[in-house]
This record gives sequence, C-alpha cells and structure tokens, in this order.
Amino acid sequence: MLEIASSSASPWTNSWSVPSYQGTTFSSRMTFGTIEDGNEDDAFAHSKLIIMWGWNPAYTFHGGNTFYYMRLAKQRGCKFVVVDPQYTDSAAVYDAWWIPIKPNTDAAMMAGMAHYIFANNLQDQKFIDKFVQGMDKGTMPDWAKDRDSFKDYILGTSDGIPKTPEWAEPICGVKAADIKKLAEMYAKTKPAALKASWAPGRNAYGEQYSRMAAALQAMTGNIGILGGSSEGVGKAYHNEAIAYPYDENANIWFASIKSDRWAHLVLNYPNLRREEVGVWPRNDNTDGQIPNVKGIFWQGSDWFNQLTNINKEIQAVKKLELVVCMDSTITPSGIWADVLFPIATHFERHDVAIPWYKGHYYIHRPKVIEPMGESKTDFQVFTELAYRLGFGQKYNPRSTRDYFKDNTETDEAYLQAWWEGKVMEHQKVTMPWETFKKHGVYKFKLDKAHVAFRAQIETGQPFNTASGKIEIFSTTLGQITDWTKTQYGYPIPAIPKWIEPWESLNSPKTKEYPFHLVSPHPRWRTHSIFNNIGWLRETYEQEVTMNASDAAKLGIKTGDTVEVFNARGRTVVPAYVTERCMPGVAVLHEGAWMDLDKDGVDRAGNPDFLTLDEPSPAGAFAYNTVLCNIKKTNLEHRPGWDRLATARSAVFRRDL
Repeated sequence: MLEIASSSASPWTNSWSVPSYQGTTFSSRMTFGTIEDGNEDDAFAHSKLIIMWGWNPAYTFHGGNTFYYMRLAKQRGCKFVVVDPQYTDSAAVYDAWWIPIKPNTDAAMMAGMAHYIFANNLQDQKFIDKFVQGMDKGTMPDWAKDRDSFKDYILGTSDGIPKTPEWAEPICGVKAADIKKLAEMYAKTKPAALKASWAPGRNAYGEQYSRMAAALQAMTGNIGILGGSSEGVGKAYHNEAIAYPYDENANIWFASIKSDRWAHLVLNYPNLRREEVGVWPRNDNTDGQIPNVKGIFWQGSDWFNQLTNINKEIQAVKKLELVVCMDSTITPSGIWADVLFPIATHFERHDVAIPWYKGHYYIHRPKVIEPMGESKTDFQVFTELAYRLGFGQKYNPRSTRDYFKDNTETDEAYLQAWWEGKVMEHQKVTMPWETFKKHGVYKFKLDKAHVAFRAQIETGQPFNTASGKIEIFSTTLGQITDWTKTQYGYPIPAIPKWIEPWESLNSPKTKEYPFHLVSPHPRWRTHSIFNNIGWLRETYEQEVTMNASDAAKLGIKTGDTVEVFNARGRTVVPAYVTERCMPGVAVLHEGAWMDLDKDGVDRAGNPDFLTLDEPSPAGAFAYNTVLCNIKKTNLEHRPGWDRLATARSAVFRRDL
C-alpha cells in the first residue's frame, strides 16, 4: 500500500504495522531477535499441559492438522486450560479448565503467576542462568546492573508493589487461588505449552502481554523443547518469498506512518507530533518530517472494514483528493474510491502458494481460467504504472510494454528463476521446476518435529539478539535514550510490565459504558474476506454475545435486535444471550461489511465503528480496548449487502 503525499523530497508515503499481530511481532523481536518463534503444530502432540491464552483454535489456527495433534495430546493425558473472557468451542472440545478474565488485563494475571513462581522457587534457574538475560539480578548485563530485572519488578523491589496473585485479582477478575493453581501447574508440568495467541495483544499496551508470556515461558524452561512453546507470533519456518523483482523502484517512499493512524494524520495535519502517527525514523534531513497525505492507494486491503475508528476514517477520506483501490471485488473501501482497478483472483494467474506461518511445503498454483472482464494481476497494473511514470523496464526487467496484455511467459520466467535460484539453492530442494509443476506440491521431509530454538537450547547456538540470549531485559529498549527518534515515540519499558489501559472494566468510564467489547475472528470468514458470499451469511450472521445476567438487567433476550454504541459510533445486531461469556463483556466478531444508514448508524454489526485509534507505543492495534453500552432498538439489522442472512439466535433459539 502506498499513500500519495505532498513533499519536496518524494511523493510517496507508506504504512507500517500489521493489525493482527503488531504487538506480538515487536515482543518476539525484542525477546528472541526473530518472529520465527513457533513450533510446527505436531509438537503439540507431545505437550502435557496446553494453556490456550486468548486462543480459540476451533476458530483460528495457523498450521495444518492442529486439531489432530491436540487430540493426540489429549489421548496421551494432556491437560488443557483456556484463559479467555468467553467459554469457547475449544474449551468445550478439550474439556478445558476455563478461567474467565477481564479483557486487556492479561499481563497483570501473568505477573501474578510470575510472583507465585518466584516466591515458591519454582522457576527453572539452570535454564535462566544459561539462556536468559534480565530475569534476575544475576542475569542482568554488566551495563545495566543498576537497572531493575524482571524479578525485581515482580517482587516490587523498587516500586514497593509486589505483583502477588492477590494484587492481580481485582485487576483481572481472576481469583488469587486460581492464579496460584495455574502458576503451579505450569511451573511443575514439563513440557508445557503456553500458547499466547494474538487477540490479547490487540489491546492498549498489548505488547506487554506478549512479553510477559515470553517471560513465563522462559522462567519455566519451556522454550526450545518438544512439547513446550515459545510462541508469540508463532511463525515456524522461513520460506523463500518474492519471486518478482525488488529493486530501488519497487518501494518508493518518503515516510512511513502507523497504519491505523492515517486518518488522524489526514484530519490533523500539520498540527500533530511525530509520536501521534508513528513516523518511522530516517537517516537523512527529512527525519521526523510529517507527510501531508492528499491521496491514498489501497492494494488488496479493506481498511474501512479492518482498521479502527471507521467514522474517523470516513471523515478523513472526504478530505483526500484521490483514492485508488485495487481489489478482486468491490469492498466497502472500494465504494469510497475514485478509481477502481479490478484485480485477477488466484484462479486467473500463475503463481506458487507458500504457507503463511506454518507448514514445510510449496504448492504450485496454475492459472485455471483466463482473467474475467478487464481484470489484471497486481504486477501487471504496477508494471503499466511504472511504464507511464518512465521506468517500466527498470521496474520489471523481464517485461516489455506488452506485459499488460499478456503476462504468461514473463510470470513463468520469474517463478522458474525464483525456484531454481532461491528455493533449490537456499532450501536445498532437489525437485526441478518442471517436476514441481507436474506434481503440484513439494513437502519437506522432516526427521523430527520442528521446534523453535531447539538448536539454541541443545547445541548452544546463540539467539539472534544483541546478547545472544532470550532477552527478558531488552538490550534494544534498554539503550534507547531519545524515544522521539523512534517510530514508537513513547517510552517502552525494557522489561515486561503491567500498564493500565486507557479503557477497561476497571475504568470510571464504565458508569457510562459498562461493557467491554472484544472482536475476535469469526469461523465463517477470514477477517472480512468472504462476507460478500450470501450462502456463508445464511449459515451464520453477525450477533453480539452477552452474559445472561447482563441481558436480564436490560430486558434483552436472544434474538432481540440491539444497538451497541459509544461516543465513536453505533452498530445494530441481534443479541445472543448465554452463560458462555463473563459478565460485563460483549463479543462481536470482526470483519462484517459495514452498511450505513442515513444517520450514520451501521446496520451490519461492524465493531470497528466503536474501536479507538489511540496508538499503543510498540504498535499494537487496540481493537479489544473498547468500552460500550447496549440497548434494545427498533432499528433494523441489515446483515450486509443482501437480506438473506440468518443469525444463529434465530435458527437455534437458545433462549435462557
């Protein structure tokens, strides 16, 4: 994605930060020096305890056959725990101990667990001494001996506040006895997998949750062993990506801004500070310069459905001079575009599929139909634009101007060169390109389950950090002296800490907005992808899940149409009343295609009309840091783009 900006230096601005896991990637890089911190899912089969912290694999998973391996673990006696505001289908399937927790308080509960482990000397001290930096005074680097270690913080050595389970209980809503029980289970069970998923990191200071989880994994010695887990991001394997050219013309940019702050930038330019938009630092005289964005170029992204504070985005887009959207369908973002480029689907182009996060394989993906209508591939469009800007041949050296009309031979040449020059050379693959095309799939044969950091733990290979160790005290963060010269803008502690979010069930704001809204992934679409497919919406439509006691107070029953609202926006959905959600929490799945009425009320149930675009220092998107209220309404729910959808509440009528 490129945003068109006004600047004497260059006309381009791009964005950084990934909505799903920005806080988690930050944590992984600070702690392990890489985002390849995950095992292949077959490693789960060897776990004796699996803690699904904010993870609902019945709805979201990254690897293949996840359920098979977890079922094997259960058959072998593995115990399961779910820490989540709602009792998920995963909790039911694995007969898990459900620990309901107030949203956005996970780091506090983890700190309480850490205190219990330290206080009872349950930590794996040998592992800590050998592999960890900053867990305690004995593992602090020489240059930071006068700084707090993680243990100092947890025991309250400097601030006078021991992070006991009793301290954590009123913050997170989990009984101190349960915090102690889970801490003891985790510390005394080996191997144990604490699967710290992404959802709790989509919060204010969400990066602290991910870093706190890594600290627990390290202090119990469950990293780099079969059946353990170091998962933050969870990427298990680096495939060879980028078959097409990548040179000085592949990414022309002036500045980088945080993705969910583009609207704030447009609406407030030039009266804002660097830290408000996360301007990326540069080593030239334009460092810190705020771009004046006047147009936006969306490529394969639906920001109006997937970024925070939609009403603010709508205000911003009205100020722009040009909006271009490239996509294979007209999304809600596309409706606001001045120019639409129809993009070919993967059925209409020659390509190779690689696993996103897990799986040791490559899949050949041939073109099965000719592009429909006037659609072209992304690379065809970019090449044609490059030619019109005067550097087409340099941008796409294998092409001529005819590439826009016929891309078949050129794409084949790029893919074959990539396969032979990168995949075969770097990954030691022996299968020739033509054989790969014929077979359709290449799968690596592993002699044992892939375990992240096995080499570091078993052979002493250093971690890819400054110290060569797992950095609970981050060298990078600990040595920053001027935060205004970073893309973060705001100080980030060198050790994991609990930091009070700006909205939570512990906030005085609950007097007006008593519900904490979370927006997990649905099972029936991928983010907002497939929401325009009618038969999927017939199977399941948007609804807000709420606790039975909360619903009774408001006179709400399953199937009633309600309005979910706060100062930022309003959306209309059916209600689903259940005991499978803790009191004070409302659940509204992300990704529904918005449908605005004349008064600016979303009738389709998109939660991002309520979310806040406030920046979390390390880049985490605060999708789940949302307070709201709920009331019955006479407004009609419009399921999105047609009226065929049927909510679960209307089908099953599981009224309480």
